[in-house]
Amino acid sequence: MLFKKSEAPAEMLPAVQVVSGGVYFGIIKTASPIRIEGDFKGIIFCTNKVIIDKKASVNGDILCHDIVIGGMIEGNVICKNKCSLNEDAIVNGIVRTSKFENGENSSVTGPVYVNKDNMNIDVDEYYELFNKKETLEKIKAEYFSLPQKLILIS
Repeated sequence: MLFKKSEAPAEMLPAVQVVSGGVYFGIIKTASPIRIEGDFKGIIFCTNKVIIDKKASVNGDILCHDIVIGGMIEGNVICKNKCSLNEDAIVNGIVRTSKFENGENSSVTGPVYVNKDNMNIDVDEYYELFNKKETLEKIKAEYFSLPQKLILIS
């Protein structure tokens, strides 16, 4: 037989995209890759890759598998695998990851914890911790006073 029967390709998950223009608020929990191009306020739980564009900003915590930061984050980044800061990227918070890479003129104002044990981080466990009614009410009260677009993705 000259040709091998190929297996069906793995299912590709659709990407979640927060586009520029306006302020988006919410809690995103997804297994799909995420690209933030605008302003987002809230919490991101992603078992895939998160990309923060150069002109984007995130005000809140991010828990993910991999992250590439080009813009600014006001919050903590908990990354199971690799955290990369591009040139001029800013994180005002704590970074916890198993691999860390930073570009020229990038900065982190809090401590950076790089440890192979961070590969054991369970994003779903953190989601259950944050997904308490009191936490959601506090986030909602703080951000709903601003003009914005609501995003709730699960």
